[in-house]
Amino acid sequence: MNLKKVFFNNSFKNTSYILKSDLTNESILIDVPEDPSPIIDNISGLDIKLILLTHHHLDHAGGINTLRKHTNAPIAIGKDDSDSEPDDRIAYINPDIEIKNGDTFNFGDEKISSISVPGHTKGSNCFLINKSLFTGDVIFPGRAGRTDSEEQFDLSVNSLKNTLYLLDEDIEFFPGHGKGGETLKDFQNQFKYFLSNSYKKGMHGVVWWVDGYKEEW
Repeated sequence: MNLKKVFFNNSFKNTSYILKSDLTNESILIDVPEDPSPIIDNISGLDIKLILLTHHHLDHAGGINTLRKHTNAPIAIGKDDSDSEPDDRIAYINPDIEIKNGDTFNFGDEKISSISVPGHTKGSNCFLINKSLFTGDVIFPGRAGRTDSEEQFDLSVNSLKNTLYLLDEDIEFFPGHGKGGETLKDFQNQFKYFLSNSYKKGMHGVVWWVDGYKEEW
């Protein structure tokens, strides 16, 4: 697989991903922020087979209708994010595919799998291909994705315990903002420390696994 990161110079510092088969021009896009022109500038000549959305927020899905027209590719998003009412944070999506946990998608000689990790949104998904994991806003280096309530954060923690915390530690993860560059071993060690030393009732918002950690956006 050939991986290309597309960095957005917007206030959210989004990162989208173009995954291309090594054997063909068949490719998959992951996440489409508002004003997707940086993506369009990088997909000339590629056969876009599918657009995967990690969740329904505008900064990850707001440009989806422009990309749908440009590529004619089907749109896939987690079932629990597929019919959300659009507002100032949520995009109108009208997906072709509602993703369920464990669904797989093929392009060229490659296969990518979905992992349902509700918390940041009810329908948040990560996508795993070989030793690369695309996490959207589920996790970032050093912290969880933002949550707006205690219940939402607890859901995120419980989801992570049963999914990413159990995956191979040498998997590199690529978040939906910033540069990333860490492995799941980093996350798993930080998360284990957090569960043992810092986790308490009422937590939500931006929660760091370890105090004093700095991420690079």
